[in-house]
Amino acid sequence: MDLLLWPWLSGALEILLPRECLVCSRPMRGGSLCFRCSPRIPLLGELAKSRCQRCFGVKFGDANECATCALYPPSFERCRFVWEYSDLARDLIRAMKFRPSVTLARMCGDILADNLCVMFGPESWDVIVPVPASRANFRRRLFQPCFEMGRRVLAKRHASALVPALTHASRRAPQASLSHQDRLRALGSMFAANSKVSILEKRCLLIEDVITTGATTTAAALALRAAGAKTVDIASLAQTTVWPRFRRLIWEATHRAQLAPQGESG
Repeated sequence: MDLLLWPWLSGALEILLPRECLVCSRPMRGGSLCFRCSPRIPLLGELAKSRCQRCFGVKFGDANECATCALYPPSFERCRFVWEYSDLARDLIRAMKFRPSVTLARMCGDILADNLCVMFGPESWDVIVPVPASRANFRRRLFQPCFEMGRRVLAKRHASALVPALTHASRRAPQASLSHQDRLRALGSMFAANSKVSILEKRCLLIEDVITTGATTTAAALALRAAGAKTVDIASLAQTTVWPRFRRLIWEATHRAQLAPQGESG
C-alpha cells in the first residue's frame, strides 16, 4: 500500500514544492537543469579532426599543430574543452561557480568525463589534478568546483588517483577579479606544488572549469612540470575567445618567469 501511495505523494509534493532549475530558477518537476538551460554538446569527434592536436584551436592546412603552437609552444602537451564560453554554456558555468552549486559541478564533471575519450582518444592518466580554488572563493562556496569535477572523472576510471598536487602560493585575489595583465604578471607565483603529494614522472590530467587568458592553466602546468610531472594534459569545460589573443603574451611571460631569479618572479 505504501508503494502504491508513494508516486501520488511524491507528485503532490512536487506540485506544492516544485524544484527549480539550478541555472534559471524556473520551477520544474524532477532533475536539476531545465531543457532551456542545457547546452548542446558539440560533435567533438568531428571537431577534433580539423583542430590543432595540441591546443584544440582552429588550424589551417594538414599540419597537426596550429601556427600559434608552432611559434609559441605551450607548457602543456594537449588541451581540450567541451564548449566555447558563450550562451548556455556560459550561463551554466557561471551558475556553478557564482550561485554556487555543487550539484552543477558534479553534473559538469560527468559531462567532462563522458567526453574525454572523444576529445583525447582512448587515453588514461596516472593522476587527475584539479586547479585549486583561491581561499576567498573556497570560503564563499564551501567546495572546489574543479575538485568535484575531478571526482566524477575519476569515477569513470580515466585515472588511478585524484590528487591535490597544487596549492595557491599566496593570498592573492581570485582570478576572476584580476585584470588580464595582472594574471600574466602572476604566472611565476600563482601556484606551488604540494609537498605532501608526489607527481614525479606522473602523467597528469589538469581539470579546469574555464580557460580565459590561459594564465591559470599555464601557471598550473608550470608548477606541475617543476614538481617532476612527466606530461600535463588539460581538460576544461569551456574556453573563451580571448585565449588565442594572449598566446604570445603568455609565452613571453612564461619565459620571463622561468628566467627570473627565485623570489623575483611575478
